Amino acid sequence: MLTQIEWWGGVLFVLGALAYRMVMGVLEASETGISWHRLTMHVFFLAPAVVLAGYFYPLERNGLQYGYLAVLGVSLLAVAAMLVQEGNGAQEGHQEPGSEEPGKLMSLVGAAVLYSPVLVACGLGCAKAWPMAQKLV
Repeated sequence: MLTQIEWWGGVLFVLGALAYRMVMGVLEASETGISWHRLTMHVFFLAPAVVLAGYFYPLERNGLQYGYLAVLGVSLLAVAAMLVQEGNGAQEGHQEPGSEEPGKLMSLVGAAVLYSPVLVACGLGCAKAWPMAQKLV
């Protein structure tokens, strides 16, 4: 029988896969996208998936702990880069009065909702990595 955290972890994997497929489908549909942006999106979704998978294992050896911390670091950098990019994209699109385009705050809220599985996976990874990092240092 699954524990609650394992069950919710499965839900996070499913939601993350749906968000990944939705975002990558939009990027693949538009040929005008930059290839490095696609690569960044792959890292943005797949590195936190590895972090979430590692969350459920004890990681007793130092090599595994260092690897987990490295993947978590890459995940956090990708999250920061994507949130900055979303904020810059919202700033570049200046709104005219009466336009229906969402503002900067709403774009960030939309990105946070869409990317919530990634944010939760990184949060869980940070919670697991904190005691691990204190022992390694």
